[in-house]
Amino acid sequence: MSQKDYKQLEDFLIDDTFLKYCSGEDKNCILYWQQYSLNHPEQAETILNAKRLYQLLVGNRRPVNEQLEKLKTDLQNSSVEHVGSNRFNWSRWGAIAAVFIALVSGGVWYYSQSSKVDTVLPITSIGQVYQTKNGEKRTFELSDGSTVTLNSGSKLELSSDFNHELRIVRLAGEGYFQVAKNKEKPFVVQASDFDIKVLGTTFNVKSYSDEPTAEALLVEGSIEMKSKGQRENSVIIKPNQKITIYRNQSEIAIQHKTNKPTSSKLPIKEIAIENIPIVETNKAEIPDIAWRENRLEIVDQDFESLRRTLERWYDVDIQIQNDQLKQYRFTATFSSENINQVLSALQKVEPFKFDVYGKKITISEK
Repeated sequence: MSQKDYKQLEDFLIDDTFLKYCSGEDKNCILYWQQYSLNHPEQAETILNAKRLYQLLVGNRRPVNEQLEKLKTDLQNSSVEHVGSNRFNWSRWGAIAAVFIALVSGGVWYYSQSSKVDTVLPITSIGQVYQTKNGEKRTFELSDGSTVTLNSGSKLELSSDFNHELRIVRLAGEGYFQVAKNKEKPFVVQASDFDIKVLGTTFNVKSYSDEPTAEALLVEGSIEMKSKGQRENSVIIKPNQKITIYRNQSEIAIQHKTNKPTSSKLPIKEIAIENIPIVETNKAEIPDIAWRENRLEIVDQDFESLRRTLERWYDVDIQIQNDQLKQYRFTATFSSENINQVLSALQKVEPFKFDVYGKKITISEK
């Protein structure tokens, strides 16, 4: 069967090159499937769902048969709306299970919050506050010797008793942490969707309130992430793994429309784990942390999501005039280009026009 004929999730999940693309173990497979997704937008949603399903399977060390049965039940009950017309052929799940048996041994541990996770109370008394504006990136040294680099439009709040018994901070936005080791004083990063607990390590956290996802990427060491929401779980992440939390979009829309939080625990739609490929162990090649080198890495990003990134990166206000334009997808790298040069380059990929009025930019059909 040609890959152009793939219509169901299991068509992709029994393709060896697709599995290598999902696992990040083969650069050629990664490049092939990234380009394939761009060339076949009609399959993009199915490819994304297949990749998420892969990540859920290999990110869980429960027996594969148990995982598949649970996924079958969950998907039958709740994923008709999410998957659309992609129906599962359950008779082929045996083949998929056989493929995944060898993969799950390298996964990570999921376990219930009550069994091993110590609850850390939210910050009530704020001490030091570090903040960056849109278009600004700064590195700060904390009193315990740790450093954090904040991306544009980010804020880090330290508890008033920071570095006494615990080292608790609260992040809104994106930060790259290099935590000083201290076994007696665990370092805890609190974000809207999860808490991260470490002793000493290097990792990146992205948790902007207006984004559909929140992410954590581990570069060195070990971190334990506890998700917040209706179903709390904990996961230990290994180096070069990224965990992504997919938020409930309707709740985010309500929150931003009213400009008030809807609740302290927003429903989480999905959690996925991804292995990040490293080119010759060069951390600078990881797209998720390229911003520290003042490099804007765009990887298969839709225009609506990219709009938010560009607004923070260049301190501008961008309006996209219709929904069709918001679905355009881009892959590119920029470093020293200004916003006009970036938009001009993107025009060569998809047709649109833009008008600049100071810091206000309007994107419209060409």
